[in-house]
Amino acid sequence: MNKPVYYKSFRSRKFQEPEKPKRSALDILAVEKDIILDVGFGTGDSTIALQDMFPKYKVLGIEAYKPGIKNLLSKNIYVHYGDALEIIEKISSDTISQIYMLFPDPWQKKKHRKRRLFNEYTFRVILAIIKRNGFFHFSTDNISYALEAKKIISRVTSVDISFSKNRGFRPITKFEKKGISKKNFVFDLIYIKQ
Repeated sequence: MNKPVYYKSFRSRKFQEPEKPKRSALDILAVEKDIILDVGFGTGDSTIALQDMFPKYKVLGIEAYKPGIKNLLSKNIYVHYGDALEIIEKISSDTISQIYMLFPDPWQKKKHRKRRLFNEYTFRVILAIIKRNGFFHFSTDNISYALEAKKIISRVTSVDISFSKNRGFRPITKFEKKGISKKNFVFDLIYIKQ
């Protein structure tokens, strides 16, 4: 069970450090009750859509892509810039209502797969912070990543999870549109914590 290797050098092109939010992610988590995490939100469109869909929840986005951070800061949505695990490892157990990990980088080459955000280590951390009856939603258009994620969730939870027949509540992302334009099939895994 290896912790993913955070890979940030490619993310620093031509962008200054993003402005720091007035409240840190941990400050928000300490006072808010119904929280949705959007992990690796890219440009931020999915996070904005989640905030619109769930107005009674506080949505917190975690990302290492600076333009996406800047986009959400301009819309007054809570964000954390940097390694997702850096923050989710600090979240108290049974705190988060919903977690979305939509189209994370599949790192297709075998030698790079250690960089995949979703692995057994990450899922165990996620499982600990989700509230009872809360859920985790993982989506990808990469079949090897989808099968690996399915295997991890089933092994860790001892539940034979199947790919969802629908997309649940998740918004359509830019990466999903790209995948569909290439005629890729989209795989959704939705795990509800009992």
